[in-house]
Amino acid sequence: MKRSEVLQNLVNNIELERFRNLPVTEKFKLLEYIKLIYTEAEFAAREGVLQLENSPNYTINSTYNLFAMLIVKLNDYDLLKEIMINYAKNFENSDIYYAQITITGMGLLMIEKQFHPKAIYHFLLNLLGVDFLVENLKTTAHVNEVKHTDFKLDSTIKYKPFEGEKRRIKYELLALLKIRHEQGLDAVSDIINNKYNNKRLQFYFNMLNNKSDSTSAYLYEDFMATDSQTNRLLAAGAYAMLQEKSIISAHYLFNSIIGKYSRFDKRKEEIDQEIMERLNEII
Repeated sequence: MKRSEVLQNLVNNIELERFRNLPVTEKFKLLEYIKLIYTEAEFAAREGVLQLENSPNYTINSTYNLFAMLIVKLNDYDLLKEIMINYAKNFENSDIYYAQITITGMGLLMIEKQFHPKAIYHFLLNLLGVDFLVENLKTTAHVNEVKHTDFKLDSTIKYKPFEGEKRRIKYELLALLKIRHEQGLDAVSDIINNKYNNKRLQFYFNMLNNKSDSTSAYLYEDFMATDSQTNRLLAAGAYAMLQEKSIISAHYLFNSIIGKYSRFDKRKEEIDQEIMERLNEII
């Protein structure tokens, strides 16, 4: 993508008015996130994007840590964009959480695309609105105003520790994805349509299995616009199977839909064990 296309892609499906409508006090809090992203952009420019895990700020905040991990470990722009939107969608009643999620995500996506740190700083700063920047912050927008330590990230998002019924669905979808990898599309199609008794998953899977990547992508985006977490989880599962996504990327994608925070240091064996348990139940 050209840089102009990247910027347009960044704001697609982002409710920018939710930034502008925030109280002045909340915008001052968001400024700390923007300063953090600028500092991390400078680190990435010096050391490389995939070295972000060696930054002293890598674990400063759970949202930043999760998104930075996804950049470093999976190196997948489209996946992180989708995960960012999914997490943000869970905060319909909190504009400040929504803004924290999207500022952090968009900033890291710009870092991944190797935008200059100053360009990232100005792009994110503009989200707060010119009137706030000039009248309240009284900034000149010069990067020499940015201090690189003592970020005051005092509003930490509380993620769900467990998912209940959605946990079962998530691991069953991962089990079906494992079948897709090991036995092929026809095998998983047979199980979904004849053995796994979920009409909604059958519908999404068959609708998206239409021999046209562009049509599937369009329908998938339409299905993901629903407010129902369960339906979005099923649609994402169907699409992951058809696109043959990796199990690890699907795991983090599904967590973002549910609104559950995960770390990369969770033992892979624990994930694999639960997938196998669900797999034995399905087949």
